[in-house]
Amino acid sequence: MNTFQDDNGLEYSASTRNSVTRFDELVSSFMGYRPEAGRQLKALLEADSDMPMALCMKGYFAKMMGLRKLHGRAQGLADQLSADNRADTFNHRESLHVEALGAWCSGDLDRTVRIWEDILLRYPQDCIALRLAYFNHFYSGDGRRMRDSVARVLPFWEPSHPRYGYILGLYAFALEECGEYALAERHGRQAVEINPTDAWAVHAVAHVMEAQERHQEGIDWLAGLEPHWSTANNFRFHLYWHQCLYHLDKGEYDAALDIHDRLLVSDLDSDFYLDLCNAASLLWRLELHGVEIEGRWEVLLEAARRRIEDRDLVFASLHYLMVLIAAGGRKSGDAWMDNFRQWAASGDTQGRVMLRVGTALATAMRDLRQGRPDRAYETFSRIRYEVDLIGGSVAQRDLFGMLLIEAASRAECHHETRALCAERVALRPRSRWTWLRYSQALHATRDRVRAKEAADHAMRLHPDHHR
Repeated sequence: MNTFQDDNGLEYSASTRNSVTRFDELVSSFMGYRPEAGRQLKALLEADSDMPMALCMKGYFAKMMGLRKLHGRAQGLADQLSADNRADTFNHRESLHVEALGAWCSGDLDRTVRIWEDILLRYPQDCIALRLAYFNHFYSGDGRRMRDSVARVLPFWEPSHPRYGYILGLYAFALEECGEYALAERHGRQAVEINPTDAWAVHAVAHVMEAQERHQEGIDWLAGLEPHWSTANNFRFHLYWHQCLYHLDKGEYDAALDIHDRLLVSDLDSDFYLDLCNAASLLWRLELHGVEIEGRWEVLLEAARRRIEDRDLVFASLHYLMVLIAAGGRKSGDAWMDNFRQWAASGDTQGRVMLRVGTALATAMRDLRQGRPDRAYETFSRIRYEVDLIGGSVAQRDLFGMLLIEAASRAECHHETRALCAERVALRPRSRWTWLRYSQALHATRDRVRAKEAADHAMRLHPDHHR
């Protein structure tokens, strides 16, 4: 094993310089959500089976899939690399990556992220540490940590660098999650100008438009760039999900259903966790809008059942549960709840999230689905300000705010529903769904003048597309 430097000055232990070149290509594919990343890693390991960072990436990829069945593969690689590391053959940065993989496999995400952030302090151009720290900040619901993690390294990236646009795209989305919309859009558009195939940067601007309720502009933004971002891996389906949200808010339900049927569920066999999350959250939103779903929940059922033992991301597992309680019957839901309770007792980082908020969210969703809205409302309202802990984006977590209103409305907690809708229209003044719920709650509290005003306002929003 020899030592080589890449173009960023990062050192690698490898058999040949060509391995480092190929690893650099892999990093670019990873940052760009390109479907060839897995094939590139496989080919690299066939050529250089002992390259530490290639082996570490194999473990990282296994962990990012969030599949319980891949945990053993990641743990085996972590054990193998740790044993090799004790022989003092790896460089400092590689040793830290090995430690991070081991910590991730043990479920200690706090320590894992600290290690990646320590790597970035010394090696600010280590894209693997940056992207993985970012991934785990995202799934802890901490936009500020995402933002600051990128801001710390941004000065070390020259605009002429081939991956500079990717860094801007990461920064743009993190800014959006912190509510800094103007700056987020500026950086996101700049990143897309540099590289129109950067699906994450396209996605960052789409989030700004969703947050600001610029529905038609969002549809046009994604459609105009679709020839570029549609070449990405399964993450492209998340951008189609964003198109569905725009159509949903405009009352264009048939368009949302068409995208769901043609695209969102077209590759469920890949076992990419986000595909199920996209479809499940969209179907429940459509139902809240009064749209008939017919047999679409059942299409997701087999893919959701395959993930019953997963214990990597509370956010994802809650979405799998949505499918189970909608289509799988009480027995399937009970099996998931048992798994959640065991996970909550595990003591690992995501287990603590499950203990604090995950099991409560799961219970509330099941109660709402099974006709116990009073209990669902009580639980949702108790934890509403802790939902951020499950991670995901503000837009993704918005579903739980909608379910809180739905539970209050079904439980005939009219004053509480009125208050929740008043909160929501202050943040989303173009949400026709919220204005209609607001009108209903105002009418139920005998405030008929304001109820009519709210209903009239709702009708003025997208008047050509309503039911």
